[in-house]
Amino acid sequence: MLKLDECKDKSGEYPIMKPSADQNEVNGMNKTKEEILIWLKNQTRIYGLTQLERLTTRNIAAQLNLSRTLASQYLNELCKENACVKISSRPVYYLARQELETKYQVTLIDEEYFNVADLVQALSRKPYQVQNFEKVVGADGSLAGCIAQLKSAMQYPSGLAVLLEGERGSGRRFLAQSAFEFLTDQHLNSAAARFVRWSVSAEMTPERQLAELFGEEQEGTVRSGLIEKAGDGVIYLTEADQLSAECQLKLAELIRSGTYTRARQTQPVLTNNARFILSLASRSAQALQPELLLSIPVHCQVPAFSRRPVQEREELVIQLLLKEQRKLNREIKMSARLFGALCADLPGLNLAELNNGLKTMCAAAYSQHPQEPVIVLKAMDLPPELLGRLPLSQVRKPSESTPLPIEQFRRQDGSDQILKLFDHLLESHRHYYNEHRVFAQFLEQGLTRMREYYDTIIFSTKEEDSRLVVIEAQIRRELETLDLDQRLTLPPNCSFVLARMTCALARIHSSLAVWESQRQEAIQGCLNTLRQQLPEATALAESLTEKICGSLELRSQPLNTIFLTLNIRFYNQEPIRRQNCGIIISHGYSTASSIADAANQLLGKRIFDALDMPLDTEVGEIEKKLNEFIRFHSYLRSMILLVDMGSLEGIAEHLDCPMEVGVINNISTGLALDIGMRLSRCEPLETILKSACESYQCRYRILARKQKERAILFTSDISVKISGKLAELFARSLPRPLNIRFIEADYATLQSPQERQVLFDRYEVLILIGPLGFHPENVNTMALEDIVSFRSMEPLNQALEGELDAAELELFQQQLLKNFSLQSLMENLTILNPARLLDCVYEAVSALQRQMNRRFQSRTLVGIYIHVSFLIERLVTRTAIESLADLTPFVQAHRDFIEQVNASFAPLLKNYNVSVPIDEISYLYDYIENDRQDPSGV
Repeated sequence: MLKLDECKDKSGEYPIMKPSADQNEVNGMNKTKEEILIWLKNQTRIYGLTQLERLTTRNIAAQLNLSRTLASQYLNELCKENACVKISSRPVYYLARQELETKYQVTLIDEEYFNVADLVQALSRKPYQVQNFEKVVGADGSLAGCIAQLKSAMQYPSGLAVLLEGERGSGRRFLAQSAFEFLTDQHLNSAAARFVRWSVSAEMTPERQLAELFGEEQEGTVRSGLIEKAGDGVIYLTEADQLSAECQLKLAELIRSGTYTRARQTQPVLTNNARFILSLASRSAQALQPELLLSIPVHCQVPAFSRRPVQEREELVIQLLLKEQRKLNREIKMSARLFGALCADLPGLNLAELNNGLKTMCAAAYSQHPQEPVIVLKAMDLPPELLGRLPLSQVRKPSESTPLPIEQFRRQDGSDQILKLFDHLLESHRHYYNEHRVFAQFLEQGLTRMREYYDTIIFSTKEEDSRLVVIEAQIRRELETLDLDQRLTLPPNCSFVLARMTCALARIHSSLAVWESQRQEAIQGCLNTLRQQLPEATALAESLTEKICGSLELRSQPLNTIFLTLNIRFYNQEPIRRQNCGIIISHGYSTASSIADAANQLLGKRIFDALDMPLDTEVGEIEKKLNEFIRFHSYLRSMILLVDMGSLEGIAEHLDCPMEVGVINNISTGLALDIGMRLSRCEPLETILKSACESYQCRYRILARKQKERAILFTSDISVKISGKLAELFARSLPRPLNIRFIEADYATLQSPQERQVLFDRYEVLILIGPLGFHPENVNTMALEDIVSFRSMEPLNQALEGELDAAELELFQQQLLKNFSLQSLMENLTILNPARLLDCVYEAVSALQRQMNRRFQSRTLVGIYIHVSFLIERLVTRTAIESLADLTPFVQAHRDFIEQVNASFAPLLKNYNVSVPIDEISYLYDYIENDRQDPSGV
């Protein structure tokens, strides 16, 4: 909790400043109110909460020679305009909102507080501090994929080794340090964990490298290596290609087994708890030993500074200069011309070289004027080798050479205003929901914030993004093509504001991404409230947002929908009461439009929409237009399709329609009028159709949209029971329940196309997860072995697209890594001791590889481990599957393979007192043969 004595400004108290005009803040106010606000700003800036007696109505009136009545009137008006904050104690105090927010680095939600303690509590809410990868420039841009891989590797049980490739000075070390911070922030390591960096040198002998990394023991004295020093932290090896072959092989064995011995020792066997990140220059991976390269599952490519987007290069330059500004305790300025040259695309320029050049320039400027509070950077102070490469163009405008503060070069994209807008909205919704307030009050607060955002965007923000013109034009075209009902209006500057908001959200800086992740539940709660209270406006907003984001290839976000819903509600104050509609579909160039226009004019309101169908139009095109109409009007409860011929009645069968749909044929203007009058009276759908048929001898039927249940199918060649347990593990990995069934199916049944089709007729199978090599027609498949080895997860991501957002998908993949690791599968699926069983199976399969003089691919190994483990369980429990096939040809043709299996598996079989049937050896042979034919399963 913030205490009153902590609210004093660090700079101490200053003399009272007399008011001065500030047209940017008080434009549109009368002179007296303007003087009050400026006086309050000065007092709040100087004293904060330390001398509240200055900020009473009585003292303000006395200081400005006003009557208390007039001063109280203007102060309350300023509070309503969100320029001031009011403390409703005895006496009442007033403070300037903007100065309070700036002074204490918070965003205040309310304009009135019950007492001083309430305001102090609000000021105590500190802004979220960015952590680990959030500090990385480009975390949501060029480095997003690399960071996602690093997160997965760090969170994997015991960790996964990582290989970072990139040019010198590309930021690999900062990424590795951020990975260690991520481990710590996620509480995945102990307090003793360390980040250990080792720059490998080729000048070191192989013996010295081994001793440095693994430790050594000489004459009874033990010297710990880097692995022991790191504990359960991170070991970052730079120039890893300089490791000796012997050191690389020993490191590969450590990564594979998790254990190691000290240099030149066979005992004791030590356990490794550290995570390894190896760093290489680009295209140097081929210098690593194949054994080490294959043991590292995660490979990340870090782009060079010159290959980063211009926005990221600018932000990096700004951050480096701000770091120097804090170090020198001086404000740094430079010209826009110099800043643009430093951020230009200079091939070969790396971050380390740029950072050194900026430090040299700052040092030179500081040494020339060490006593000045502001230092101005000049290109001539750069190192000659960097200065000669800068594209310093001629000055076209005087403003290009004017020194500006570094912060002014940061792109203004409206994100701060958006965050403030939605912070206010979410806080208002929290009060509405928790305190059971009236929805109209929340709506009024939301509309007030929206109008403020409009003013900021239109009159204050200077947006320089060249994409804005294109985005605004595209949004305007989408709005113009919308067939908005006569009951709907959108503001004339809607495309202007939406373009700037869309552009800001599309750039999603790390701060905005963090803001969203911290408020996901609140955002969804606000959206759900709008869906309940304003279903029509929200449905229209969702459809319009989807249409705009689709045309711009952007991700649709709830924030866009919330903002647009408030826009629609603000410009359409009367509730939208339309609950049903009619759509006329007729062959001919304009037949349907003519009937609809005539009926709407005669009815005096818009009841019907029309879809004209020229004779060369495909029915599928009409279906597409109908589905688009339904998405845009999803709030409707019912809809009647009026068609001209019976052949069009079937069109409703293929609609993606959540509402009740009626179809009637033999359309005419008279029939349209009859149905239109009944629709306007909101008569039940069946009553309308029956009456129309009785009057016009038409046939009708009511269609309730039926959809197949969506499902993910699991099957295993081991048993249906295993398939069921896999489905349970998969469902347990999801961050929340989904409207998807997880179904186990008998593997033998699925071999039959007829039996398979029965299942597919009942369910919409999103993906089938089964054994390696099982690929039925007309269904997406994924091998269980690919999930265990976390290889090519794209088919699974596509199956869940639309069900999980990006954050939920990342959480799901992390849980999947945990639940579907080989060790976890064995623990969940077998009754035998999983650790012992896996160790025995591993030794048996390794012996088989040596017998056959070959190495199996990784996912083939995973499949063999799983199959042999469950084979042993079936043999032990005497539930082995007997084959009726004639295996004599196999025995005659592959005696050598049978002998190799029996010899390799002998210790395993003796351990469990079982023997392997010939049919299982035959299956193993086919599985390994598939390994020869599939070169992709690395």
